[in-house]
Order: sequence, then C-alpha cells, then structure tokens
Amino acid sequence: MVKGNKDKFVLELGNDEKGQPKTLSAEETLKQMKKGFNNGYVSFEYPFLWQELKSEDEDEFTVRVLLNKTNNSIVKISIQPCLVNTVEELKELVETDLKTKEWEIQQSGMETFDNYGIWDMIYLTNEGLEVEQYSILKDNNLYSLELYTKNNRDQVAVKSFVDVIQTFKILKPAFKVNGDSYERI
Repeated sequence: MVKGNKDKFVLELGNDEKGQPKTLSAEETLKQMKKGFNNGYVSFEYPFLWQELKSEDEDEFTVRVLLNKTNNSIVKISIQPCLVNTVEELKELVETDLKTKEWEIQQSGMETFDNYGIWDMIYLTNEGLEVEQYSILKDNNLYSLELYTKNNRDQVAVKSFVDVIQTFKILKPAFKVNGDSYERI
C-alpha cells in the first residue's frame, strides 16, 4: 500500500513469513509506485516519476501528456479516428509526412503486442527531439503512444515508456468512423 502526501511516498509492505519487515530494492519500489489511468476507452499505468502535464494546445484527440522532470522527457498518448484501413497504409502516410518536414526516420518496423499489430517508429526532428512512436490501429481508431526526448535517448526514460506501453489496454473504440466523417462514441 502506498501512503503519501505531496512530497513523500511511503510503501508499506507488511511482514514476511518470519515476522520481519519486507523490503524492496529501489527499482522494485519504483515498479510498485504507479498511477493508473482509465477514461473508459483506454487504460494504462505509469510510474510516479511521470507527472501529468497540462498543455495549452491539447486537442480532442490527446488523452494524456506526461512529463518526467528528472530527464525532461515527454509522453503523449492520443486516440483519433483513422480513415486508412491498414497499418501499412498508415505507415506510408506518416513516413511521407515526416519526409516532407525533412525529419530523419531512424527506424521503423512492425511488432505484435497483446494481439495488436503495433507499428513502431523512431525519428529525429529538426529541433533535435528524438521521438519513439508506437501506433495501434483497431476498429478505425488510431492509438498513438509517443516518447519525446532531447538529444540521445535516456535509457531510463525509454524503459519507463516501455513499461507504460505494456500496461496499455484498449477498452472500446472512442470514435465511430462513417465515410469521411466521425463521431465520438
């Protein structure tokens, strides 16, 4: 159980079989300290190291923006209606867009995760931001999880981001697509 105030968190573990207080390593403690998110469409967990970031330019598609103050990395999670039918079409569309912005694609590929086909891509922007993006296309909804880091990816940030992805669950589609139009369900 986690108890805390704004500045300090205490993880109470109870006692082991011998009656001695249970202890965790620093890494195990951080794994236990997670916040949950559920908006009825998606759910995921994220470590306490990530704080919710209020963005003035948020749109109707952004679910959450998280900031890790220790390394200034940002995670953006969004859901939007998608008019393409396959991940291959989506890949082609996004790669064309990135190339017109003269951003360098470092890596791109397909993976399987929890029965979802996930397309992941790492690219570098003109501002020196490295972006690792995971895209899931399901029921005409595009679920994007993006990690933004400045110059050289911080391995702790990447691991923390992968931990978020591994808890990501699609509960139901957020948008119904009808031809070229869409509506929120």
